[in-house]
Amino acid sequence: MSSEQKHIRLICDLSLIHSNAKWRYPGSWSGYAKYGDPALYLDIARILERGLFDGGFFADVAGTPMVNGSMKDTVELGVAWPRHDPIPMVAAMSTVTERLGFVTTMSMTYNHPFHTARMMASLDHVTRGRVAFNAVVSGFPQEGQNYGYDSIPDHEWRYERADEFQQVLSKLFDSVEPDAMVWDQETGIVADASKVHRIDHEGEHFKVMGPLPVAPSPQGRPMQVMAGQSDSGMRLAATYADLQFAGANGHDGKAKHRARLDEKCREVGRDPRDVGIVWAGSFDVVSGPAEEKEIREKLREQYSDRLLHVFLSQWWGLDGYPIDPDAYVHDVIAEVRGAGVAPNWGYLDMAMTNSTPTTTIREYAREWLVYGAEYIGTPEQIADYMEEAFHASGANGGFMIAPRSGVPAGIERFVDEVIPVLQRRGLFRTEYTGKTMRENFKGA
Repeated sequence: MSSEQKHIRLICDLSLIHSNAKWRYPGSWSGYAKYGDPALYLDIARILERGLFDGGFFADVAGTPMVNGSMKDTVELGVAWPRHDPIPMVAAMSTVTERLGFVTTMSMTYNHPFHTARMMASLDHVTRGRVAFNAVVSGFPQEGQNYGYDSIPDHEWRYERADEFQQVLSKLFDSVEPDAMVWDQETGIVADASKVHRIDHEGEHFKVMGPLPVAPSPQGRPMQVMAGQSDSGMRLAATYADLQFAGANGHDGKAKHRARLDEKCREVGRDPRDVGIVWAGSFDVVSGPAEEKEIREKLREQYSDRLLHVFLSQWWGLDGYPIDPDAYVHDVIAEVRGAGVAPNWGYLDMAMTNSTPTTTIREYAREWLVYGAEYIGTPEQIADYMEEAFHASGANGGFMIAPRSGVPAGIERFVDEVIPVLQRRGLFRTEYTGKTMRENFKGA
């Protein structure tokens, strides 16, 4: 990242636009088949590129969570379910765009670094240099059970594995030098063998000979993004990520998170400007208070108490652990800690910060899903918020926005109404300056 970044980066979260009752919102998926048919995603890709977005993002969890010992509610209500592998959709969306980037997700807990490096380098070729991958340390119990674990592997083990995973990735991406390919029609030489190297990695978790059997990709190596609110997650992102996804309430919260990441970067010997942050949150564009009230009422109708309960249990990583919707958030979290359950501690810490001792599980879940849109208001109000938050958190990154009220209409409204305001203020690009995702992120 430039030390004088002028323009906000924008990524659109497309992970769950088919679930969590979003498909029920008036106008959503109108004229499209419900999930699995790529038509909607292809149209979204065209809209995002017209809006000069940096990318579209797909989170991924390969499990079907249980609540109180059953997956019935998850499946019946479609809470983050079903979830297809996003990589084929990324490949399809890249065929109707030329500059838009894409972020897919790979688990460092359950995948192998050789498979990951080969897949992502290959996808970088398919997208012509427009792919990044969200490297995650997985923390959902049902996902682990699909990969042969009885429960989530130990926290320390997962992060040790992730660190070695990253070491192997770096070696593999460097195993074929940028100018190794020859393709000489006369001599028949495909590559300069002196520029293709075995890595012969042998560690605690992985043994990999190499080299990566993929020609150097357009970006050299795909961009890498990470989340992570815990100290371990922050250190991992500071060491290896180009970009971090993060959530923090208010400008002060964002500034404090940025300061934590900067400190971790300095500890591992990196310039903090090398790691940008995109702040995650849902959004709604409205014409004024009357429309805002109407949207909130519609959203409240969609989110039943049953759905909210399932969502929060899954989000916190409490699959199978009983929680009472009328219990207090602080009491439940204290109980979970005492029981030694291994959930997503970063989200639980966030819940402790953003609730009071008398906030119930039901109230917090409703606040998170229905009222938790940080970016809600008129185009000018949203631009005001983004401008203030961007500068308050160091002008290094931008926002990952998730559509809530109407897909693709809500995305198109953001492109048509908010983007021009940001451009008039000099806060957002008026054209793509690079061909690859990395080049566009490195721009001013």
